Amino acid sequence: MEAKVRIVGGKEEEKRIEVLQDDTYENVLEKLNINPVEVLVLREGKPVPEDETVAINKNKGEIDIMIIRIVSGG
Repeated sequence: MEAKVRIVGGKEEEKRIEVLQDDTYENVLEKLNINPVEVLVLREGKPVPEDETVAINKNKGEIDIMIIRIVSGG
């Protein structure tokens, strides 16, 4: 399945990646080369644990993930 991923903090980016049925949010971060310590992952506006399986957004019928960078360089 394809997932839409919005990355916010600094500049905003939107990416689409392929996720497998049993992928976790940690797998998504790995595919995007993002350190999990530096971000907060949201689904439907609510934080999700990294070890939770990626789920389809109930309202949109698609996978919609927001990643907020909480650590910036410097």
